[in-house]
Amino acid sequence: MGSAESKRAREIFADALRRDPQERYDFISAACAGQPGLRADVAALLDEHIASGQQTEELAWVPPARPRTANRQPGGGVVGPYIIRQELGRGGMGVVYLADDTRLLRRVALKALSPEIGRDATGRERLRREAQAAAGLSHPGIATVYALEEFDDELFLVCEYVAGQSLRKLLGEGPLAMPRVLEIATQIARTLAAAHAGGVVHRDIKPENIVITAAGAVKVLDFGLARLENPELTGLTHTGAILGTPAYMAPEQALGQRVDFRTDLFALGLLLYEMVSGTNPFVAKTVTATLVRIAESNVRPLSDVRPGIPPELDRIVTRCLRKDPLERHDSTQALADELEQLSHASPDRYRTQAEPAAAPTPLPGEAGWTPLGWWRFHQASVALTYILVLYPVWHVRVWLPAPWGMLFLLSTLLCTAAAVSLRLHLLFMARFYLSDLAEQHAQTYLWIRLSDAGFAVALLAAAVGIGTENSEMAMVLVAVGTAALVGSMVIEPATTRAAFRRSGIVVLPPWKRS
Repeated sequence: MGSAESKRAREIFADALRRDPQERYDFISAACAGQPGLRADVAALLDEHIASGQQTEELAWVPPARPRTANRQPGGGVVGPYIIRQELGRGGMGVVYLADDTRLLRRVALKALSPEIGRDATGRERLRREAQAAAGLSHPGIATVYALEEFDDELFLVCEYVAGQSLRKLLGEGPLAMPRVLEIATQIARTLAAAHAGGVVHRDIKPENIVITAAGAVKVLDFGLARLENPELTGLTHTGAILGTPAYMAPEQALGQRVDFRTDLFALGLLLYEMVSGTNPFVAKTVTATLVRIAESNVRPLSDVRPGIPPELDRIVTRCLRKDPLERHDSTQALADELEQLSHASPDRYRTQAEPAAAPTPLPGEAGWTPLGWWRFHQASVALTYILVLYPVWHVRVWLPAPWGMLFLLSTLLCTAAAVSLRLHLLFMARFYLSDLAEQHAQTYLWIRLSDAGFAVALLAAAVGIGTENSEMAMVLVAVGTAALVGSMVIEPATTRAAFRRSGIVVLPPWKRS
C-alpha cells in the first residue's frame, strides 16, 4: 500500500473511531464506496483495533493477507466485491476463503474453484446451471448458494458462511453416542429430502461437508456442486464422469453410471456407519482399492462392530449400503421418517455399553477422570516406570558375575522396549482410533503380558544374585518386580475391563477371538 493510500486509510479509520461502534462499519462502507481495496484496508485497521484494544497511535499497519487460488493470486486481498479475510480450507474442488461481501455487507464462504473444473465453456455452463438449481433450494439445513461468479477467467462459488464444527472433526474424537448419531443423521436426512424434492442430488455427502453449529443445528455444505436430476437440464453433464469423494461414493457413482437421490442415501448410510463405529469400512490404501471395495465388497453388519445398537438402525444402514440402488429406500423422506421415529424412542432402547445409564458422580477434585482416563494413566505410568528402572539396572549388571550381568541387562532392555512400545501404541490408538482399540488390544495382549513377566523375573533373579552384597538394591528390585507382576496380572486387567466397558469396547483375550 502506497503512502497516499495509507494516509487516506488512516484518515477514514480515525474518523470511524469518532463514531459510535454500531455505526463504524456503515461509515467505512459509505466513505469507501466504489473502492473495495480501500475499504479492506480500513476494515483491517478497525478489526485490529477492536481485537487488540490498543490506542489508535499504537497500531502498526499490517497489509491484508493475499489469498492464493490454484493458479492465481488476487491482488490486495480483494476478489471483485469480496474482501478476503482468511483461508478456511482446501480440497479437490478448490480453496475456500472467509470473505466480506461489500455489496450486501455480509460474511460469505468464497470457494475459488480449481481451473480444471470449468476449463471449457461446457463445464462452466454445467456448473452455472447446477449453482442456479442449488441457489433455488430453501431449507434451514442447507448452506445457501448465493452466486457463481467469474473474475479474470476464474470461477468463484459464493455460499453462506457457516460457523461450527465439522462432522470430520467430531469423528476424530471417536464413535458418537447413539442419541447424537440419530440426531445428526435425522437432520441430514431431512435436509437431503428437501433437496431431492427440488430435484437436486448432492453427490458428495461426507463428514467434511457436514457442519454442526454451536446451537446443535446441522448444515450441509457444497450443494453448489450438485447434479440436477431433470434430464432436460442436465444435457450438458458429461456422461461417465466421476465426481465426488472416492471413500463416500456409491457403487453406481464409482462406476460412472447414472446417479439419483439413492446415491446420497448410500453416502448417508456410510456416515451412519462411521458415526457408530468410528471407521469407514471401505477405505483402503489407494483410491483404486477403495473404489473396488465400494463396488464389490459387503461390509460387516454394524451390530457386529458395535454390539447393542438398535436392530432398527442396523437394518437402516444395511439397506442404505445396498449395491443395487433399487434395493435402497424408495424415498429420502421415508428414510428420514424412520430415523426420526428411532430417535424418539426411549433412550434405554439404544443405550449401548458406551453409554451407561448413569455415570458415577466424581469425588471432589476428581472431575474429568473417567475409567478410560485412569486406564491411559496406568499405561503411561507403567511405561515411565520401566524406563526409569533402566538406570539402576545399568549399575546392577556390574555386581553380577559374568556372563549373568550382561544377560540381565539385555533381557531387561528387551522386555522394557517391547512393553513400553506396545503400551505407547495402545495409548495412540485410544487417543485417535478408539474403534480399533479392541482389535489392537487383543493382538498385543500376550506380548505385553510376556514382556511384563520377563521384566519382573529378570529383576527378581538379579535381586537374588546381589542380595548378600547389596541388600538395599536387592529390596528395590524385589519391590519393583513384584509390583510389575501384580500390576500386569491383576490391576491392569481390572482397569482395562472397567475402561473398555464404559467406552463400548468389547474386551476379548486372543484365545477367544473368532
